[in-house]
Amino acid sequence: MSGNVRLLPCLAVAAVSLAGVLAAAPATANPSASVILRNGPLLPGSSGSDVPASAAVTIDKWTDHTVYRPTDLGTTRHPVVIWGNGTGVGPGYYEQWLLEHWAAAGFVVVAANTTMANSGAEMLVGGRELLRRNDQSDSVYYGKIATDAVAAAGHSQGGAGAINAGADDMVRTVLALQPGPLAVPGDILGPTLFLAGGADRIVDADRIVKPLFDKAGQVPAIFAELGGAGHLEGRKYVDVMTDWLRYQLLDDAAARARFVGATCGLCTDAAWTRVEHNEKAAALG
Repeated sequence: MSGNVRLLPCLAVAAVSLAGVLAAAPATANPSASVILRNGPLLPGSSGSDVPASAAVTIDKWTDHTVYRPTDLGTTRHPVVIWGNGTGVGPGYYEQWLLEHWAAAGFVVVAANTTMANSGAEMLVGGRELLRRNDQSDSVYYGKIATDAVAAAGHSQGGAGAINAGADDMVRTVLALQPGPLAVPGDILGPTLFLAGGADRIVDADRIVKPLFDKAGQVPAIFAELGGAGHLEGRKYVDVMTDWLRYQLLDDAAARARFVGATCGLCTDAAWTRVEHNEKAAALG
């Protein structure tokens, strides 16, 4: 896909999903799936989230969702990420540089095949379908899913969807990358990371992302702005997003240090021009 083709669907986010919240409707997951094998990408992570470049990733194609997972699920239970896309794009836009990376790092990612993820409904349907398969003895996922370790994550309109999905008790934590405004952060049930870009002209840090953070006082919440980052530069956030998942879903102490305390890794990193903890998040330090 050329740079121009990638740009056009995301520019629709200027309305950042004004239509999405109206058009989104619950999807139905199909129990059948086809499987594609790939090698997982190797991307940097500050807390040991790197995996061997040869780590195999399997992509399961459901009717309404695409699932990215380690090919060898082994004998352990894997944490889950339910993913929401930005306006006008599907999981393929994020596949190679983010979703496959998370799968290679040990997460099972269920991405809704919708270009309008604002409601979070399709994301929740995918998560519940995965938990259902975890209980089926004839499923590849049988007994392999950490049902108490589910994150809702998304970008732009999908970031708003992640916030909205965070009101469901299935979701343990929320990761919102440059989230759109049509979200209800006051209903989130778990710790949340709000990520903004200092050069984002589509989802403005001060007018959109920071106000969402300010309304999430009922849970530990962190607002972090990456200096100079535009709306279509999600690759710059991969290591931080991965560390948040490792901290929240795997209780990784090194990843936790990036977010907690007055001298946290983000707080002392000059690339992050603003980092704010709400009262509940500050108390964790």
